[in-house]
Amino acid sequence: MGEVVVKHGAAGAEVWTADDHVVLSARRVPVASTIGAGDAFVAGYLSGLLDGLPPAGRLDRGVTLGAFAVATHGDWHGLPTREELGLLSLSAGETIR
Repeated sequence: MGEVVVKHGAAGAEVWTADDHVVLSARRVPVASTIGAGDAFVAGYLSGLLDGLPPAGRLDRGVTLGAFAVATHGDWHGLPTREELGLLSLSAGETIR
């Protein structure tokens, strides 16, 4: 299985596989620091691969973890738990219970 993944920072990321090409925009969050964003992106992408997600799902998880990373100060301090992965997908004003 060969893949090429390219991240474009604030412009998002894309992945090419033998069967697919997926382009995904970055999630818009307030930026506190960009330290650790690339590492978070790769961790998200690889965890999606290990979880058996398709290329679009892996890319989405990578972009999501990158967004969490830039929204806080520090390398890993703002990264979500598995249960928190969907937080950036909530609609404005939506509550969590």
